Amino acid sequence: MDFRIDKNTFERTLSNVVRIIPPKSPYTILQNIIIEAKNKQLLIQATDLDIFIRKVIPVEVKDEGKVLISGRKILEIVRASNADSIHFKLKELKLLVTAGNARWTIPSLDYQEFPEIPQFPQKKWFDIRNTDLQDMVETTAFMVARDISRRPMNGLLIQAKNKELRFIATDGARLALNKLEKKAEAGDIIVAAKTLDLIGFGKSDENVDFYAEERMMGVKYVDTEIISRLIEGPYPNYEGAIPKEFKGKAIIEKDLLEGALNRVSLVAPPHIKNVRFDLAENKILLAASSSDFGEAKEEIPSLYEGEKLSVWFNAAYVMETMRHLRSNEVILQLTTATTAALVNAKDNDNLLYLLMPLRIDSWE
Repeated sequence: MDFRIDKNTFERTLSNVVRIIPPKSPYTILQNIIIEAKNKQLLIQATDLDIFIRKVIPVEVKDEGKVLISGRKILEIVRASNADSIHFKLKELKLLVTAGNARWTIPSLDYQEFPEIPQFPQKKWFDIRNTDLQDMVETTAFMVARDISRRPMNGLLIQAKNKELRFIATDGARLALNKLEKKAEAGDIIVAAKTLDLIGFGKSDENVDFYAEERMMGVKYVDTEIISRLIEGPYPNYEGAIPKEFKGKAIIEKDLLEGALNRVSLVAPPHIKNVRFDLAENKILLAASSSDFGEAKEEIPSLYEGEKLSVWFNAAYVMETMRHLRSNEVILQLTTATTAALVNAKDNDNLLYLLMPLRIDSWE
């Protein structure tokens, strides 16, 4: 194997591929990636056994060949090099790397030890513009459950229903739902959020193709193929959790709410960040207290319709939700102090969030 490649191109590609390498694994072979020079192309593959990624780069190939090498180490070398292009040559199971005046000799492994990559799913499900997919992922995936005991909720539900494509995430205390008008065969899958994080988001005119079979999902775009094992369900009944009627509705300027929440929550217990919302006509009073830090209150204006309500929320959850609503005004709708509140942007009905209130004894 003998090839030369542009440093910046190789670094961008490696950075994306190496993200799949598990930080800890009993299978040390997974710390390595396959680099193959063939037919004027460089093929790079990596896996954590649940997800497989393959990227292709046009490259100047002098001699074809394949090598299994430490993914993170080769990325460190590429990042540290100060030349515009880097030369790679495999000689007797050692990879010789030359960049300017710097040279490295890196031991390689037998590439036949690398896990076999499963067949790419053949049934295409839908395609989606790259920027639309980026919006769907970024506005939902942050609410995926981190508790590994809640396996279905560790993934993102992708659902095609009623001529809509839906992305849903929940950790049990909150829920995110983003919808996009899309004709696709009805169905749903649960996929690890990490799979979607590997997709390189870029130009708006690039399409990303999704393929799905019983236990596998495939993603194909530009220079990349990703194969991911699906997470087994069932997924929680998210539609049943969305309230249909409300007793109070507030329209709030997002920046005002974020600023006030940030200030008031400074005295809230750090492990809960509980802040009380007292909603009444034309105003919301935010309040928090703790034995260690004292009390704080701040009133902000709002357009409010409905009954007076007092509700406790985790301020960190509310502020994180605000950061994903791309609007100057947000709508907060409530039913009771113990049922889920609905949050969405005033000018976007396709994206909504549910936040469960905290059950905390009131204080004056």
